[in-house]
Amino acid sequence: MTSAPDFAWAGAASEAPLDAATANALAHGLQVLADPTRLRILSHVAANPDRPTTVTELVSALGCAQSTASHHLRILVDGGYLTYERSGTWGLYRLEATKLQATSASIRPR
Repeated sequence: MTSAPDFAWAGAASEAPLDAATANALAHGLQVLADPTRLRILSHVAANPDRPTTVTELVSALGCAQSTASHHLRILVDGGYLTYERSGTWGLYRLEATKLQATSASIRPR
């Protein structure tokens, strides 16, 4: 006997199934998140919600090259998971919590 899954897709049961556009958007968001370095960056930025994070901080915290951190930051910004603002010579990154919550809500535990 097969039991029901312990998670629900957005659109499951009482809602309509995912349409193609929604499925594509969700897949893109999950691809952005499907990298250990990007997950570590998000975790680091989320751990400091009261202040922005710089590339220099991330390089130190993650032990990676500046170019590596910048590459992953660009993907996270383009994906909508981080915001970027320039302050003088510094690039400041903040978590875009609503995007992360929307992705999480798309596949949520019951």
